[in-house]
Amino acid sequence: MEKIVGSKLDFSDLSNEVVREFYGYIEDILENTEFNKLDNFYQHINTSRLQHSLNVAYYTYLVCRKWNWNVREATRAALLHDFFLYDWREVELGFHPNEHPKQALVNAARYFEVTPLMRNMILSHMWPLSVAYPKYKESWVVQGSDRLCACLEAMHGMKSKMRKTRLVTSIALFMK
Repeated sequence: MEKIVGSKLDFSDLSNEVVREFYGYIEDILENTEFNKLDNFYQHINTSRLQHSLNVAYYTYLVCRKWNWNVREATRAALLHDFFLYDWREVELGFHPNEHPKQALVNAARYFEVTPLMRNMILSHMWPLSVAYPKYKESWVVQGSDRLCACLEAMHGMKSKMRKTRLVTSIALFMK
């Protein structure tokens, strides 16, 4: 559970208090058929949008738990922050960083209860590229976790691709 980026979450060990609590906040979302369609879309190179959302939710959970902030709503909003069901590289709905949070909110509200705090977290996670401003400390955590995970996932994906194409060897030979 410590290393979440680049690996699938394993909820089989529900004896672990942290895993049990984290899973308890999001279990109903993970059981939703529409939400699980996110596994069919790739976000950052080799990471599915579902895995990315789990990564963001987990880091948000850890930070909010540490500071005793609104852990439940922050974790749920982080999981739902990219709940849009199209490939943004193929479907043009406008400026993606501004439009996909709106689509995610529409989908989140269709299937789950969304509080005003969650609404702000979902809509503002792309600020300053989106029009919504993070009004709450939890909104800033979701935004920061999203950025961190995107960077880590992209680096992990590039590292995987580099291994597959032997680019690392080529660069090393070039640098000699």
